[in-house]
Amino acid sequence: MGQMWTVAEKERIEERLISVREVLAYLAQDRYFTLKQSSEYLGISTRTIRDRLDEIPHYRVGSKMLLFKKSELDEWMLQFREGGKVELDELVNGTLAKVI
Repeated sequence: MGQMWTVAEKERIEERLISVREVLAYLAQDRYFTLKQSSEYLGISTRTIRDRLDEIPHYRVGSKMLLFKKSELDEWMLQFREGGKVELDELVNGTLAKVI
C-alpha cells in the first residue's frame, strides 16, 4: 500500500518541490554571454574584463571569440561583495536544505 502523508508533510513536500522548480528555472536561464553582453550584465567595461581574463572564467571559441557563462560571472562577482550578514555557505546550505 502507498504512504499516508499528513497535511503538514504534504505542505513541506510541496515547498521543496517549488524550490526544485526555482532551481531548474535558474539553470535554464544560465546561458553564455559574449564579451559585450558580459560587460553590460556586470556593468563594467569590456577593457576591464579583458584585463582580468586571468581571473574571470571564460571560454575561447576560435582565436578571438570569448564567451562567459552567466553563473560563473555571478560566482566571480561574489568575491567583491561587501556588507550584509549572509555568507555564501549559509545561503547554499539553506537552499540545498529546501531542495533535499
